[in-house]
Amino acid sequence: MRTRSYCIGSFVLGIALGLATSFCHAGPQWDLGEDAWLKACILGQVHGSYTNCDTDLYDVYLRRGRIILAGQVMDGVTFFVETDNDGAGKRGRSVSMDIQDAFVDIRIMNSEHWVEVGLILLPFSFETRSSAASLLGLDYNCDAVKFVNTFVWRDYGAELHGSLFDKRISYCIGAFDGYDVAGSAKNPDADVRFTGHVALNLVGQAETGWFYCQNRQDADAYVSLGAGYDWQDKATLVSVPVPSGSVPVVAEADSVAWVVDMQSGFGLGCSDVTINAAWYDWDNSAFKGNTAFIEAGIQSGKTMLTGKYSIQDPDGPALTEDYTAGVHYFLKKHNARGGIEYRWGDSPEMVLVGVQFLL
Repeated sequence: MRTRSYCIGSFVLGIALGLATSFCHAGPQWDLGEDAWLKACILGQVHGSYTNCDTDLYDVYLRRGRIILAGQVMDGVTFFVETDNDGAGKRGRSVSMDIQDAFVDIRIMNSEHWVEVGLILLPFSFETRSSAASLLGLDYNCDAVKFVNTFVWRDYGAELHGSLFDKRISYCIGAFDGYDVAGSAKNPDADVRFTGHVALNLVGQAETGWFYCQNRQDADAYVSLGAGYDWQDKATLVSVPVPSGSVPVVAEADSVAWVVDMQSGFGLGCSDVTINAAWYDWDNSAFKGNTAFIEAGIQSGKTMLTGKYSIQDPDGPALTEDYTAGVHYFLKKHNARGGIEYRWGDSPEMVLVGVQFLL
């Protein structure tokens, strides 16, 4: 089984490298009538890792393989659908294709305000709202996000999003169901989930699209400060410790989280600098405590150096601190890029190699 996974991963890696060096523009667009259009894209990210642990040192797999459709039915009515084959070829992971995003977005009376309905990335932080196609590093800061009741940070619901004061302030706030993953401990009697994020742009304009960009290639200077909140009463069911021989007791656990975060980018001589950071506070059935990260990239021409410091600090003594350094090359900006990162600290040491193409 391991040999088969390596063969699959190596084959996919070869295809990705070929495509990444052959294409530079993301997806064709078809005009379907007055104010109606359809655009298709393919996102591929191949990862190879070496982790300094006792077993299974190496792994090569398709981190993401997405087919993306976005379109407009009429002026002010747009939609987005994408599939994903997350982790195809990864050791111990079965191959499946999932509908990962599916929503309709409707503008309110020709304004800068929209109502989005469907399966949506939770609008909690810059990180959880970011596009996988324009990350600063090779992957998300997944260790910092401790959601319950989500499908890869997504949930069914509706949100209001938009901007104010010439895009100096952006907001997104919504009500959601709390995603019921198979085998999860979601409480069937959970209250409605409320999630929102507000960003203030001290420099430049705030992002207001469906997905935020962690690394805005060749963008004007910007500094965005944000704050987010996620709350669902009676979110999950947990077992309460009881004396041996007693009848098991199940209780309802609330889920509350908040974050303060920032994203920024500016020119420095002949280089471009990007700095992102976040501080989270979690109180749910999966994690109680704080997580945080600060990451930076400095790019000159097509080459970028990155560094990151991250912590996981659950209630108690088990603090985890990690450091990551990387080198990245942008052949055609985010449409074709590759990189290598090295992580060290309290987690097992890891070398991660990644290739991305966006067609």
